[in-house]
Amino acid sequence: MAIETGTLASAAEHYLAFGRNEGRHYRPPAATTELGGGLAAPWTFRYPYRAYGALPAMEFAEPAAGPNDEAIARRIIAAWNHAAARTEREGRPDTEGMWAARTRGFSRFHRALRDADAPGLATMLAGLFQSHLAHGLAMGRATATFARHAPEPFAASWCDRLLRLAEALALADVRSPEQSDYTAPWAIPDLHTRIEAELGFPLRFPEIGAPYGVRFGGSLLPEHAFSHAYAAWRIGQIDAGPRLAEIGGGFGGLAWFMNRPDRRYTILDLPFTNALQGWFLLKTGLEVSLYGESDAAIRVLPWWEIESADTYDLVINQDSLPEMPQETASGYIARIRAIAPLFYSINQEAAAANTEALRQGIVPELVARDGGYRRLSRNMFWLRDGYVEELYTRR
Repeated sequence: MAIETGTLASAAEHYLAFGRNEGRHYRPPAATTELGGGLAAPWTFRYPYRAYGALPAMEFAEPAAGPNDEAIARRIIAAWNHAAARTEREGRPDTEGMWAARTRGFSRFHRALRDADAPGLATMLAGLFQSHLAHGLAMGRATATFARHAPEPFAASWCDRLLRLAEALALADVRSPEQSDYTAPWAIPDLHTRIEAELGFPLRFPEIGAPYGVRFGGSLLPEHAFSHAYAAWRIGQIDAGPRLAEIGGGFGGLAWFMNRPDRRYTILDLPFTNALQGWFLLKTGLEVSLYGESDAAIRVLPWWEIESADTYDLVINQDSLPEMPQETASGYIARIRAIAPLFYSINQEAAAANTEALRQGIVPELVARDGGYRRLSRNMFWLRDGYVEELYTRR
């Protein structure tokens, strides 16, 4: 990926600079009966699995072209160039943090945008979820390669997310290590209809961008769909109002699950990621507007539009504020307070190394330094250990 993004010139250069100290896999993994298969740490699972050999099959969708792909790609190119012109005029490029490389690397992708190569861009995005473009937003090429060679650990991880969602919705009992066999295997019941009834919306995923996961209720459902579905359910419970904004919208997964006729949803993100979000959401057939277009029910906009006069009922952030430079994250915290009465956060608090020069931030610390919020709730995030779900209001 470092070579493809243009960060480094060769695999040898990467090995000398990083790889020899990182302990990464240097050949495709073989499936093992070890929990996690040697790829995921055992403690990432809610319960240890003993069902190897009986787990559901992983499926991999093939990239598929559609009749409107080039038209969608042309809209993405126009929006990206509109944002690029403002970036160049006002000097807004992101040069720090974990996501800065996306504005500088991925030469083939950026060349297609700059050269208005709509067929080339559409071809790249047709395989989005099995490409390096999705790395950090979904699973991406490296994880897809591992999952093909060692499918059972990934099937177990998928089942783990399904179990966690069922527990959160009170459709599966939470085991107690003090009262029962905490490590017993979990048989997957027929949960799809009951989960959809509890969520209040369909638990399905569009077969766009070559996703991979397990077929569930007739849809090929990737693992990350469970977290987005849970967040959409929780936001629905908050019932803040119809005007919602998400800072750092990933590939657009939460926007897909949040779509309702009465809602207005705005994504604010890097222009690079806006291109991926635009592709995914436009391909679903939802009413979507890109930067420079007339507003639609779902707007996909560059991050600086948070400075506009628009206001919202609730602002959402998942798994991204800690990864920003802390000055940038603090700016967002202050601006969220100005444009919305409620802030919903799902983030980790590990304060791990971000880059060589920066460490990740912690949302409660950023909020405390701001001084303008009151916390309404704080609890562990059901779907992923180490993540915290919080709701804040203005003081």
